[in-house]
Amino acid sequence: MLVNHISHSYSGGGAAIAARRLHQALLTTGADSRMTIVKGPDDDRITKFAPQKTLTRFCQRECARYLRKKYARKQVKGLASLGLARSGLSAYLNSQPTQIINLHWVNSDMISIAEIGALKHPVVWTFHDMWPFSGAEHVSELDRWRDGYASSDHNGFDVNRWVWKRKASNWKKPFQIVCPSNWLADCVRHSALMRDWPVTVIPNAIDTEFWAPVAKAEARAYLSLPQDAPLVLFGAVQATADSNKGFTHLVEAMRRVHVDIPDVQAVVFGSDKIDVEFPYPVHFMGRIRDNRLLKRIYSAADVFVLPSRREVLGYTGVEAMCCGVPVVGFRTSGLSDLVPNQSLGYLAQPFEAEDLAQGIASILRNRETGAGRNMSYTARQHAANRFAEVAVADQYQILYEKIAVEADADSSTKPAQ
Repeated sequence: MLVNHISHSYSGGGAAIAARRLHQALLTTGADSRMTIVKGPDDDRITKFAPQKTLTRFCQRECARYLRKKYARKQVKGLASLGLARSGLSAYLNSQPTQIINLHWVNSDMISIAEIGALKHPVVWTFHDMWPFSGAEHVSELDRWRDGYASSDHNGFDVNRWVWKRKASNWKKPFQIVCPSNWLADCVRHSALMRDWPVTVIPNAIDTEFWAPVAKAEARAYLSLPQDAPLVLFGAVQATADSNKGFTHLVEAMRRVHVDIPDVQAVVFGSDKIDVEFPYPVHFMGRIRDNRLLKRIYSAADVFVLPSRREVLGYTGVEAMCCGVPVVGFRTSGLSDLVPNQSLGYLAQPFEAEDLAQGIASILRNRETGAGRNMSYTARQHAANRFAEVAVADQYQILYEKIAVEADADSSTKPAQ
């Protein structure tokens, strides 16, 4: 059966990359996979969808813009999506032949909450953040989704409660949910909105043949990085601007590392240089759009630090491990799935900079020893076994076949029209 992956973008951010990689992984196994996107290329397997231009959509977008400006900026920390504007996507998909719809990141007015509830084909929804079971917020620290935002710290209009109630009223039939980590799946199971919905844990796929170590000396020479200095790597989309990515935690921890290991240096990608004084050299790589270059950046490092406050799985961490680089982060959210034991890196107590510093320093001290080389090898093997395209695609194929059988059984029991 045809599987149609619905993603706002083909390459803009981790969720888009995860959707694209799953699509490509399925194609390598011979599956009939396609993508429907708003931003990106258009070919025989990818359809660019243009949201309808109607007065209704215009008015809904203006209303959403007003609500974000008046309420969401004050009530939501980080990105807020209201899912208000109708795009016509559900009607477009419903008019197509039978297929499995695999939703991914569908915000930025790609499809409204009401339209998601109107989809008629079998639906699998791969969660890349907390928005589907939350209100307007994509990353929640207060966990108000547990009780459906019943309590409010805001006087008057509560934008999260309003968005959550619209989801509850429009999404009557449960979809099959896929979460990349056990942490996110547990959140779903404890949410007021989706606690009774079926959920399966399948990690995001990655091409482990491409994402493989480059010789460290070669990578450092190519990037003009020092050959002998201990290098700590940090990177993400909006690496230094997004507070959830934990750059401030890294800065505090690195000050402590520098005291212990004076010749330490840092490498940062995903952000332009920022106006902060560091007691050690920092190499800013900027925004990287070439994966071949990014692979060299990972390979040049001795340790990759992922100090996010909340992370579904940590896709940059997966890429780093594929390149044989141990990962250090906090023992929180999906990072416990990424680094299940200390043979692969180190997870510090949330959000203790001193413990984070100890984890970084311990790996740097052992980087040239047999223990350090073994950790690098183990990290690579773990990533190759768990996140390889074929392994992930096989798990999705089993799920799709189950959904298709259930859809056929359901259609056979419906009375003829």
